[in-house]
Amino acid sequence: MALAFAELAAISTSTANAESYQAATSGNPAAGDLLISFVTANATVALGGMTGTWTWTKIRQFTYNGGVDSMYVFYAYASAATATQPTFTCTGDAASSCEIYTFRVTGSSGIATADIRQWATATGTAANPVVTMPKAILTTSGCLSMVASNGTAPTIYTAPTNWTGKVEAGTGTGPRHSTALASRVSGETGTTVTWTRAGTDPWGLIVLELNILGGISRQPGGGAYSSPMTY
Repeated sequence: MALAFAELAAISTSTANAESYQAATSGNPAAGDLLISFVTANATVALGGMTGTWTWTKIRQFTYNGGVDSMYVFYAYASAATATQPTFTCTGDAASSCEIYTFRVTGSSGIATADIRQWATATGTAANPVVTMPKAILTTSGCLSMVASNGTAPTIYTAPTNWTGKVEAGTGTGPRHSTALASRVSGETGTTVTWTRAGTDPWGLIVLELNILGGISRQPGGGAYSSPMTY
């Protein structure tokens, strides 16, 4: 089966200033889908969790904007074609705003777990956010990315070259912020991934490289890891 990415539901955005955010729209996976959910949450450094129809496991969490805002990635295995509306929790440290977006993944070697060859994160304030991967991405691998910035207009990003399916959301009033996501099913071969945007507002960026079905190329060490990874 070829690797493929699809949207579970439209990106969700809220400025509820709460310790719990449910995705605004229910999504309908197919039985056997791997679900990978990205979250950006402003003004919280909570450990963070996700609940929903199935068990969600955290892959990665990190802060940006001087350690004030956080980004999270979770995965779950959809064992049945059941509608789901995942909820992000930041218990004890309310987030002033939150975006949630979930990819449906088919054709990855992980099947019931997120089989990630490598990941990388970056933070900064310069224009055109860029991340450097520990190793060159395999041309047969699929990649997912999320970038977010604080203090900006809600739609400012252009996806990396040859990446598709860009979605973006945020708010133009306080807390001003923007979150964008994109994917590439194959063809990426370099060590850097760059989003395009103007301005110098603080940003955070993450890229995941997923193994394809049957394409086991796990490289532990040096910042490239087998999965599942939980932090």
